[in-house]
Amino acid sequence: MDSHKAYSRFRATAWVLGLGTLFCVGVVTAMTVSIVHRLEAHAFERIARFPPFTLICAVLVGLTLVLLLLKYPEVALALFFLVGLIKGDPNLPSTPVDLTVFVAAIIVAATLIRLISRRQELVLPKEYLFYVPLVALMILSLAYTPNLSAGLDKTLRFVCLTSIGIVTPFVLFDSVKKINRFMIAMVIGGLGLGANSLTMLGGGDRLVSPSGLNTELGLACAVAMVIIWTLLFPEWPFFKRLLVYPVIAVLAVALVGSGARTANVAAVVCLILGTFLCRKLWSDLLVMVLLGALALPFVWIPQASYDYLASLAHPPQAMDTRKDLMALGVKLFGEHPFLGVGIQGFRFHSPNPLTYNFPHNIVLELGSELGMCAALAFIGFVVFSFLQIFREIGHRSGTSRNVAATILMLMILLALEAMVSGDINDLRLMWFVLGLPFVLRLLPAYESDVLELSTFEVSREEAALEPDFVIYR
Repeated sequence: MDSHKAYSRFRATAWVLGLGTLFCVGVVTAMTVSIVHRLEAHAFERIARFPPFTLICAVLVGLTLVLLLLKYPEVALALFFLVGLIKGDPNLPSTPVDLTVFVAAIIVAATLIRLISRRQELVLPKEYLFYVPLVALMILSLAYTPNLSAGLDKTLRFVCLTSIGIVTPFVLFDSVKKINRFMIAMVIGGLGLGANSLTMLGGGDRLVSPSGLNTELGLACAVAMVIIWTLLFPEWPFFKRLLVYPVIAVLAVALVGSGARTANVAAVVCLILGTFLCRKLWSDLLVMVLLGALALPFVWIPQASYDYLASLAHPPQAMDTRKDLMALGVKLFGEHPFLGVGIQGFRFHSPNPLTYNFPHNIVLELGSELGMCAALAFIGFVVFSFLQIFREIGHRSGTSRNVAATILMLMILLALEAMVSGDINDLRLMWFVLGLPFVLRLLPAYESDVLELSTFEVSREEAALEPDFVIYR
């Protein structure tokens, strides 16, 4: 028996080391060229301009920030999904490391610390078996993809970066309070991006994030609005909610000003659905609509934003190029139904690889590049994820139920976004949110049980769940 336990421990440790090594190999490969180039081109020259005292202070501030993110990795996880909207700002000083990779490394380090030092478990749900054909087909398709380097890059991004949001929550979110903290960080980030974009009011172009992204700005503001509406407002009295109306106003102006059509439509849908889950919010919805109608003429939202949103009244015009992209995806899916054209192969079968780079529909993307099994695996995972979150809403109460309702609204928001925008790596937040119902399944169902847990084993026993598969104990 002892030898069996020792073998199990060795196998579990091998899994952890394997996962860590896989991440490190992918990240180090991607970082090395970037670091050398940035150091040679910018870093040393910029560092030489600052006095030593300033550099020392900057290093101390940086180390403090890293330590805080290691202590609160749920905040780092929120930053992981938002940092891409700011790292492209030309006014930011050049950094020797890509900020997304840097934050990802902090999250992985925090996860490994909890797995090793706290003897915590990495418990993945059996529903995650749907990911097996996805990853297997990605690797297999490298043998026939039209461009091996492009296919390898997309595969490594999914395995090394996108999977961070898929796997790490099962270690980092050991209480409902930490999911709460993550969502509040997303609200603060969305508010900061929205407030920053207001400086563009009165201009001729749509509002954008510091990285110059308008669709992503709209999505970040929509996510923040949905979290406030379904997580915070149900707990608060009307007067307290009234004090937060200016925050909602900033997010709404940035959302409309971005001209992000899907984000605007999805946000409205989720706010209405969230109101059905908490009936007292009907009065808030009515007041906010009336105030918005009165204030909108006095807000200098660019005409380009209104013109872009107005195309929603004419669906063929709204779809525009995306209609051709989706048609190409359907064509490739029909011609290569079993194995697809290979990971990242869509763009190399299109008339213009720069514009026609992915079909802007995740099912068509998986189907055209990886075949029918990958598309069906994704659909199956989405179905099980929605079924699980409905169960969680049904048997939870108080703050815990509000968290479950918020996850449902975010799932709807991001599912709508995935149907008309982004590729599998752009949609990292979607993959993350689809896994949250299974994370929530491991946590206590009632308000009085929301305590810091030492391991997931305790919470699973309390919830009387069927065993999931354990990678690391």
